[in-house]
Amino acid sequence: MTAPHQGLWSKSALFHRMKPEQVGSIGSLLRLRQTEAGETLFREGDDCTGFFVVLEGIVQLRRSGPDGREALLSVVRSGQSFAEAAVFSGGPFPATAVALEATLLAHFPKGSLLRILKEDPDLCLGALESLASWHHRLTFQVQQLSQEDGTGRLRRWLGDQSKESRDGIVRLRVPKKVLAAQLGMAPETLSRLLRNLRDAGEIHEEGREIRLR
Repeated sequence: MTAPHQGLWSKSALFHRMKPEQVGSIGSLLRLRQTEAGETLFREGDDCTGFFVVLEGIVQLRRSGPDGREALLSVVRSGQSFAEAAVFSGGPFPATAVALEATLLAHFPKGSLLRILKEDPDLCLGALESLASWHHRLTFQVQQLSQEDGTGRLRRWLGDQSKESRDGIVRLRVPKKVLAAQLGMAPETLSRLLRNLRDAGEIHEEGREIRLR
């Protein structure tokens, strides 16, 4: 029997290299969770209950800095997962997760997941291979980002979002200050770079929609 939304969560970082029968075993653990915009899923320091895959919506991960202010760690979108490290490290959630809009999540409980991995060595090996592959991709992305200036990072992000959109239009679903933090720049820098791209004729911006020319 196919678990709900299996075609989406099975492609996440932890599962995408697993065999169909292994994915089926994991799918039996899935619990769906619906959240409202602004709802906190968990807070930094809370006991880890498992990890999540975003099925619909957006989740923001934040962590407190030395000065007590929260800094943006990541924005997690449909098909992406988060909190896997907390499951395997045995520690608490290392960040606070907040839904930026109405969001549907697949939740995989920690205890049940660890138990099924211990009982099936091949399944455990598949999870490790998936995480290793994901780590390699992240390392490559970090190397690319470190070699690009702000304009390059913005162009890359716009290009990626345009490819994922059915009509080629990039729709800003998060506040620009969140996007700026995601791209590693100040909000005023993002506004200036968008203005430069508009003036150069590379994009057309209308409200929260951007079309690449």
